[in-house]
Amino acid sequence: MLQSNLTVLADKLGQDLEPSRVYTDYLRRIAWGTDASFYQKRPQIVVHPKTEAEASSVLSQCYQTNTPVTFRAAGTALCGQAISDSVLMVAGLHWNKFKVLDGGKKVQMQPGVIGAKINAALAPLGWKFGPDPATIASAMAGGIVSNNASGMNCGTHHNSYKLIDSARIVFADGSILDTASEQSREAFKKEHPEMVQGIESIRDDIMSNDALVQRIKRKYSIKNVTGFGMNSFVEHHDPIDIILHLMVGSEGALGFLSEITLNSVEKKSHSASAMVYFDSLRGACESIVELRREAFNETNAAELLDNFALKAVAESKYDTPDFLNDVHKDVTAVLFETFGDNQEQIDANVAKMSAIMKKHGLYRDVEFTQDAAEITNMWAIRKAIFPLAGSMRPVGTSCIIEDIAFPIEVLPQATIDLQNLSFKHGYDDAVIYGHALEGNYHVIFAQDFSTQAEVDRFDGFMQAVVDLVVGYDGSLKAEHGTGFGMAAFVEKEWGTEVYDLMKRVKNTLDPSGILNPGVIINDDPFCHAKGFKPMPAIHDIVDKCIECGFCEPHCVAHGLTLSPRQRTAVSRVMKTLETTGKEPEVLAELKKNYPYYAIDTCAADGLCKLGCPMGIDTGKYVKVLRAEGASSMDKKISDFTADRFGTMESVARFALGATDISRKIIGESGMGAITKIVRSIAPGMPVPLWTEGMPTRGKALPKTKTQGDIKAVYFPACLNRMMGTSAKHDDQRSLPETIVSLFEKANIEMVSGEKPKGLCCGQPWESYGHDEAADRKSDELSKWLLQASNNGEYPILVATTACLERMRRACDSRLKMYGPEEFAFEFLVDRLSINKIVDKIAVHPTCTTRKLGMAEKLADLARLCATDVVVPEKVGCCGMAGNRGMNYPELNEHGLRHLKEETKDKGCTHGYSVSATCDVGLTTHSGIPYKNILTLLDKASSRKQL
Repeated sequence: MLQSNLTVLADKLGQDLEPSRVYTDYLRRIAWGTDASFYQKRPQIVVHPKTEAEASSVLSQCYQTNTPVTFRAAGTALCGQAISDSVLMVAGLHWNKFKVLDGGKKVQMQPGVIGAKINAALAPLGWKFGPDPATIASAMAGGIVSNNASGMNCGTHHNSYKLIDSARIVFADGSILDTASEQSREAFKKEHPEMVQGIESIRDDIMSNDALVQRIKRKYSIKNVTGFGMNSFVEHHDPIDIILHLMVGSEGALGFLSEITLNSVEKKSHSASAMVYFDSLRGACESIVELRREAFNETNAAELLDNFALKAVAESKYDTPDFLNDVHKDVTAVLFETFGDNQEQIDANVAKMSAIMKKHGLYRDVEFTQDAAEITNMWAIRKAIFPLAGSMRPVGTSCIIEDIAFPIEVLPQATIDLQNLSFKHGYDDAVIYGHALEGNYHVIFAQDFSTQAEVDRFDGFMQAVVDLVVGYDGSLKAEHGTGFGMAAFVEKEWGTEVYDLMKRVKNTLDPSGILNPGVIINDDPFCHAKGFKPMPAIHDIVDKCIECGFCEPHCVAHGLTLSPRQRTAVSRVMKTLETTGKEPEVLAELKKNYPYYAIDTCAADGLCKLGCPMGIDTGKYVKVLRAEGASSMDKKISDFTADRFGTMESVARFALGATDISRKIIGESGMGAITKIVRSIAPGMPVPLWTEGMPTRGKALPKTKTQGDIKAVYFPACLNRMMGTSAKHDDQRSLPETIVSLFEKANIEMVSGEKPKGLCCGQPWESYGHDEAADRKSDELSKWLLQASNNGEYPILVATTACLERMRRACDSRLKMYGPEEFAFEFLVDRLSINKIVDKIAVHPTCTTRKLGMAEKLADLARLCATDVVVPEKVGCCGMAGNRGMNYPELNEHGLRHLKEETKDKGCTHGYSVSATCDVGLTTHSGIPYKNILTLLDKASSRKQL
């Protein structure tokens, strides 16, 4: 239960925003109480403002009630700075707008924009986003800037601190400063004289002490985000400029960045990369030191992977050399990258760098590559080291990552000392990797927190690491932020004089102390050794998950109910409460709400696997939970429908026929109104919400027999046998009719066995966790396909990719099955005369299209057939997931909330996809009719004249 004062605050926040965006239930508080760190807190209130005005209102309310508040964007932070035990304000999915300015030279962005999205917009213009953390495909701008996260290439010269141009800042009292506006700057000085004078006083005290100035300059000559950015006082004079730069790396402890403008970095036209293997860790480090000294301009990145990192890589899903399985224990790899304006410059850079590397004991010859696929794979490996190493930890332990930097001149010995220190404390498989060109390492190790002895071992190791880094005058935090993990040691690194100045900064800009308290400034010497995240074993499918959040950009339910990470996190808390017997009322509420939030509204499409370096498919875990939760009656119904699916087909076609009559009588709106009433009266009944995208009754199968000089099999999926097209579409032919037309025009003999009525790939049963029934159906289909294809001799067209994905896993391996885009390019395009349709169309790559790696081929087919093709950037999974989006229409609506603005509103007249059920939702939420991509090919093609 919430404390009474927080209940009042939650009510006020609900009035100012919307009650639906203020969470006080246990499940969502726990779900949002986890980030990528090994800490966990339980926020009392989770609030999702959509605008700067709403964010200001939230802060004002918290300020008036003296209630602490923490900000969160993507939640990829690694030191606990994005979690709270009070109010958590989330600025994620609602804050995803950005503008490219001055032809790419600058970008103005909200805090919820994913870094990779910015790069995608800048790349065609010859620019890139300066910070390049390994998490850039999931981390958001607000977190990147607030932590001064840097990454592989940017060093200290292209990080957020160096590139920030301006920002809109919301302070603890709700007041707003726009540093790009002279009017706002002057008004702020008049309205907040105590803040301005306080900053000026700190500045003057620092600048009057030359020894202190030199120390600050020295500390920031290498990566350093320990504490507040005190270089702001040395490098800037105007108090507003100082405040702006203090916000970078402040971890939300000084203010909320509602808008950020960063200068971009020029993107070189040529590059080359090499994974270079050295005989020893010391040799690799000595090579990097010399490269830094003699070839710094040529060496744009040097990412070290120690021997333990290589072990994690060797066991990963990525393409790795076979010899990694047999390397000796000292072999160390460094991933190098060099940029240039032309090929001659690249060749010269490679020659100079290679000559230096050869002097330091190579395990294998240096081999640079400019092959895009090879480079992408190497850098994907590098970016995945943290979760890959984390996946090797024993089940039940936490994955710890530390982030330090040494002056480059001491790197070889400091690295050896760091490794020996981990061995001394019993972390024999600790991974050392990172941005060695900047002296910046990350240390990963597995930690059990179940006993006090283990907690003490962790604390002892942390104290020893602090002593080592401080002894070398390095940085205890280089780019991950101070958080709770290193807050206790800020004073030890900087000394009392500077630490007291940091306290003055906090007291000046957040005098009430409500912004992310305990982060950066913390008087508890053991704050790093408490509040650990529970990591009990729950299922082998997800036990390796470290809750990094890489999955979330791929999840259609994220922001509506729970993301894959949150499903796992809540499951772990439930398991912990069951084991300990603590908080039974919390456990009871979690068990009550978990089915809807975690199970029912999971599309189970497996796209989360694409973002996960370990390839964890949380959808499979959800299917297991669905199977475990199925009643005996559910299983009987599953078996009944599987065994009598032919009859069920007829029933479905009859029902759709009845609705065809009804929609003609009472109209689409009348049908929608009736289903809404039924769903409200009987919420447990699986009654789909009627929309204008609903299909008509499927037509009887046409004669699936054509003549030609090659043979191919067409399997009409069950959905295409039952469902027709949307009544909105100007082409009312069924998909089988369209495919017969294509085969005839392409002179392909369509081969078929007995009628396919009752046949199904089994996907509908698998999605509900009924694997036995699903396998029976796929076995039946496999036999039919073998007969029709002459035991796999003839190619098979499967026009629905969801079916194709299941069939490739479950059916006989002799069968040669093709999706519609594959079949078109392999067997149709060259046999047809194609005239592009002058039209602007939209294409939707379905989940399975993406999983099968066919999304670009789908778009290419559309571009072959139409003059203007749009692939919406803000749409991933549509949320239909078979019939799930019909039974839970909020999932489909959430997944397609941006579709209309990217399609119909931009002039698209038709849309194309590869799934009949997806077409229903796409048609409903775009305002334009969708059909199978082969319909477009048929429309744009004619028989080739010989």
